[in-house]
Amino acid sequence: MLHEEFADRVAERLEAAAGELEGEDGPAGNYPTAIRARMLRLAADVALQEAATVTEEESPPPMARA
Repeated sequence: MLHEEFADRVAERLEAAAGELEGEDGPAGNYPTAIRARMLRLAADVALQEAATVTEEESPPPMARA
């Protein structure tokens, strides 16, 4: 599996976990739950950013592409 696919799957699972944590009606003023959900979404974003960084780092230099 490519790292981009892995990151996408991780992000989807983290987003789903955040959604389940909040429930259908949201955290209803439950501040600790809202923070946990936000941290899961932040982790999803970090995974996607890292995959993009690795893709960029692994790509050949512009001169090598020509």
